Amino acid sequence: MKYVLDTNIVTRLLKGDERVLSHLADVEPSDVGIPLLVLAELLFGAEKSVRKEQNGARIKQMTETFPMLPLGLAVVRRYAAERAQLERSGRKKSDFDLMIACTAIEHEATLVTHDAALKDGAIGELVVEDWLDSAP
Repeated sequence: MKYVLDTNIVTRLLKGDERVLSHLADVEPSDVGIPLLVLAELLFGAEKSVRKEQNGARIKQMTETFPMLPLGLAVVRRYAAERAQLERSGRKKSDFDLMIACTAIEHEATLVTHDAALKDGAIGELVVEDWLDSAP
């Protein structure tokens, strides 16, 4: 696994954002993972959307293209340790953001995100790229 995509990147992918598509053109789909929490956020967005069926179909196609990454014991343990460390240092992250970041770390992958809270360097082992700020 080379890349784990955050919700904001997958949302742009589903909308056909050329910046995301151009990066993905150089990567095998098997080298890109989507955390189940990202899928949960996407499905929630589709549920409350006025285009529920259309958005649901795009999400389903995405799940057939890229591997879905479950929340395993290693991710949960890392989350607990990272959250405790962040709180000790006075820095907090949302639970979903931190679980998604821990998923990337456990898969030894780069997290692709546009989320400033994940790009701030607070999570020591997390490697981050922002495909919305750069071209391949």
